[in-house]
Amino acid sequence: MPIKPLSLIAALSGLACALLAGAASHAGSIAIQPPLNSSGGDCRMDGSRAVRLSTALTKGYGVQYWGASYNAEALSHLPHGMLIIEATRIGAPDSATGYEERFSPEEIALINHHGERPVLGYLNVGEVETYRDYWAHRPDGNPEWNGPVAGSGDHLSVFWSPDWHAIMLDRVDQLMQTGMDGLFLDDVLHYYTHAMDADLRWPAGHRPEGPADAPAMAREMMHLVRLIADRARLWNCNAFIVVNNGAFIGRDAASDATLDGQQDFSAYLCAIDAILIENVSAPGTHGHTIEALQQDFRDNGVTVMSLDFATSFPFAAPDDLDRIIVDIARDRGFYPSLAHDGSFNRASEPILLPKRPAVAQE
Repeated sequence: MPIKPLSLIAALSGLACALLAGAASHAGSIAIQPPLNSSGGDCRMDGSRAVRLSTALTKGYGVQYWGASYNAEALSHLPHGMLIIEATRIGAPDSATGYEERFSPEEIALINHHGERPVLGYLNVGEVETYRDYWAHRPDGNPEWNGPVAGSGDHLSVFWSPDWHAIMLDRVDQLMQTGMDGLFLDDVLHYYTHAMDADLRWPAGHRPEGPADAPAMAREMMHLVRLIADRARLWNCNAFIVVNNGAFIGRDAASDATLDGQQDFSAYLCAIDAILIENVSAPGTHGHTIEALQQDFRDNGVTVMSLDFATSFPFAAPDDLDRIIVDIARDRGFYPSLAHDGSFNRASEPILLPKRPAVAQE
């Protein structure tokens, strides 16, 4: 659903982002208190994060969440320029303490080569994960943040709930305390699941009051992402924020023909550093998806990372697949990675790029 107002966003600069910071108020938002060891400094957008991200991605990025040798020593030897990892090594139900066991700051320092290589921690903003502390120690009854089960079987969070916001910000603190260089926010796209899945099964048949359509859902999800980004940068002004999927979130937010959606999307673009899209190079990807990624994100200074799965290219020879992925990504101005499959129990070999992918001239 192409919309004209998004063309205005292309004029945003680092200065515009600085002016937008905190300008988009939100009713019912919770107060963010700086962590105890926060410097409280002013995190200005001077382009240094973008340069560091681009430099890291030319050396390839990898994603791994578990595996037979999932430990700091093994992760430290991976050759990638950037890693996305799961900070929890043992989930709450399986640990001796009943709480998640995460990598220590010393282990993260080993993995990120003492700050030389960005390492991002996984944080799911759209789903309830039953191996987390917040589920193991949830309040009696049905907490408001415990959402429905989608037709796909995913257990959704009530991502607009202030209680869910508090849980997310607490997890940001826990992750950033380990020394992570930023966060990878998974399942941003579930704003659309809430809006469009007519078969959602709510606990006890109760749906908390909240947004009722796709534009409002999109705006609420962008608000949560901005809360998380602000919190992470209280710990580290240079913290990277990468969101997973949601190519049409800006267009959905602005589809109610008000200025609120485009203003929220402008602030969202200023809060994030990159968007990662899965299987975007696979046959059958709609051209509108590519258009949205290029026009709404890439052309506005947000890096686009493509993560394709080898299993989605059954007819491509393995020796040719890297070349195919690289050619497609470079033609579109994206940074590519190729995973073996969707299990993420090992990091595939990094795809090295000699220089930043060329951006097509309009």
